[in-house]
Amino acid sequence: MRKLFILILLPIKLFAQNWAPTGAQWHYSYYGFFPAYMDISYTADTLIEGQASKILTKTYHGLGWNQSITSETFGYEYSYEDNGVVYLRYENQWDTLYNFNAQVGDSWRMARQPLTNVVPPNSRIKILATGILIINNETRKYLVAEKCDSANISLGWFNDTLIENIGFLNDYLLPYDQFDGAVDGNEGGPFRCYTDNNFTTYKPSYTEVCDYIMGTPELTANVSFQVYPNPVSDWIQIPLNYVNEYMNYSIYSSEGKKVQRGQTAEQIDVFNLPAGSYTLLIENQTQVRYAKVLVMR
Repeated sequence: MRKLFILILLPIKLFAQNWAPTGAQWHYSYYGFFPAYMDISYTADTLIEGQASKILTKTYHGLGWNQSITSETFGYEYSYEDNGVVYLRYENQWDTLYNFNAQVGDSWRMARQPLTNVVPPNSRIKILATGILIINNETRKYLVAEKCDSANISLGWFNDTLIENIGFLNDYLLPYDQFDGAVDGNEGGPFRCYTDNNFTTYKPSYTEVCDYIMGTPELTANVSFQVYPNPVSDWIQIPLNYVNEYMNYSIYSSEGKKVQRGQTAEQIDVFNLPAGSYTLLIENQTQVRYAKVLVMR
């Protein structure tokens, strides 16, 4: 007796949507003084020197300096996609933001806006691996990328995965922001989620509602914590329970400049910091805590 095999084909879209379609919105945790989140959203179409482009609005949502909830527009980006390459407007020219046609070993100069005197001019994004995955019944390319802050692309900074028409899986949409954090305190941090009108929410590692702040530990009275000794001259002591829960730290000067960062440990070395007032942030994928620190010499 012959066996009858029935092949069932599931509907899977073979082509990803265009870059920044209607309703496109990215959410990121905020790298700065206060717990918050950033969203980047498609706002409108525009024409720049004959090039059809997208307007992306960057908005901060979180605590202000007066500890009240606020929303503030951080500015606008102008972008477009052409045959798998996403471009970003910078000083009357277009920079390559992402190149999803890249193969293993290919690299491109990191988009260098808005501060060319801060972002290393030879910074690169180098491709280590490529592949495809299925998200919401769509096939999307992915690139495993290494960020390099010099022309010597053998000197890597850190790795991340780029998802077609979404961007970095763990980091901020705009890679230059990690460099200009020394000046503006950084805009965005870890990726929370992405959605648009035809693509349901994608949040591979974020467990909360994408834009949820009120009522979470992010904006409760517990966002601040105490360190000791304070004032300090050599080492900041971090409570052990925070070391285990918050993996990374950053230290900001009173002017808002990021002066130090690393992995959270029970002792954080501040030998090289001049005397003054600082803000210490410790963070994980969903939460940020901060402490005011006085360094004395």
